[in-house]
Amino acid sequence: MPFVTELTIPFQPATHPAELEVRRETRQAEQTAALNGAAALDLHCELSGLHWALGEGALALETLQRALKLASESNALDRIGYLMSLQGAALCYVGQYQAAHEIFTQAELLFKRSSDGLGVAWQQHLMAREYHLDQGNYSLAQRYLVTAMPVFRSGGIWHAYAENLLTQAHAALSLGELRRAADLMKQADGLITERELVWYASEYYWLRARIALAEGTPKAATKHCYSGLNAISNGGDLRVLSPLYFTLGVALETDRSQQAAAQDAFDRALQTARIRARRLHVAQAFHAAGLHLKRYSQRMTVRARGSGYLFEADRLYKALGLPMPEV
Repeated sequence: MPFVTELTIPFQPATHPAELEVRRETRQAEQTAALNGAAALDLHCELSGLHWALGEGALALETLQRALKLASESNALDRIGYLMSLQGAALCYVGQYQAAHEIFTQAELLFKRSSDGLGVAWQQHLMAREYHLDQGNYSLAQRYLVTAMPVFRSGGIWHAYAENLLTQAHAALSLGELRRAADLMKQADGLITERELVWYASEYYWLRARIALAEGTPKAATKHCYSGLNAISNGGDLRVLSPLYFTLGVALETDRSQQAAAQDAFDRALQTARIRARRLHVAQAFHAAGLHLKRYSQRMTVRARGSGYLFEADRLYKALGLPMPEV
C-alpha cells in the first residue's frame, strides 16, 4: 500500500499529543543532515504529516512542496497523488479553497490514470472532509464519503474508516438528518473503541455535543464537550480544541447561572484558535464569542467588544469566500 499512513501521521499517533511535537522536532533537526534520495523523501513525507497533525498548516504546506519536489526527482510517482491530496487538505485548513480544489482535481486525475482505486478513494474522502464540508456541499460530501468507505473497510484501513464515519455524521448533522448522524456516531464509537483509535475521540465528542445541541439538550452537550477536552489530554486530536471550547460556550450560555463559565469557554476558544486552529474555526470562534457578548452582556463596553468580534468574523468569512452564518 502506498504511504497513506505515513503521510497522515494523526491516524497512528503517539500516546500523547506532546509526543507528536517531540517527534516533529526530531525530524526537523534531521533536515539539516546531508540526506538525499529515498531517505530525504521519507523524512519530508513524515514531517509534513506531523505538521498537519499538529495543526501547523503553513509548515505542512512548506514541507509538502519539498516532498513533492523530491518525489518528482526520484520518480516516486506512487507517492505524488497522496502528497497532493494532503496538500489539498492543508490548503483548506489555511482557507485557500480555490487552490485546494485545483490540487484535489489534479490528484484525482493522477490516481485514475494509474488505476489506483485506493488513491481515488483517499482523494474523494479528503476532498469531502476538508473541502466540501467547509463549502457547505454536504450532500456531495456524503456521496464522496459513501463511495470511499467500502475501500477503506475492505482494505482494513481502520483509521480512515473511522474518520469517514465521523465526517459522514458531520455532513448528516449539517443536513438536519439527526437520526442518521446518531447511527453513524454509534458505528464510529464502536470502531474507535475496538481499534483503540484514541486520536478520534476528541472529534467524536465534539460531534456528539453538536448533535445534542441540535436535539435541544445543552446539558448533554456540555458533558460531551468536557469529555472531548479530556480526550485531547489523553491523546486526542489537538485541532478540535477551539471548536470544542466554542461549542461548550454555546451549550453553557443557555443557563443564566453559567454565564461566567460560558464567557471563559469563548475566551479559551479564541485563545486556542490563534495557535493552531483551522482558519474556518477561527472565524467561527469570533462569531460565537461576538454573539454571546452582544446577547448576554448588559455592559456597553463588553457589547462593543462583541461587535468587534463580529466585525472580525465577517472579515474572516469574506476572506474565506464563505457566507457568515445567519443569526
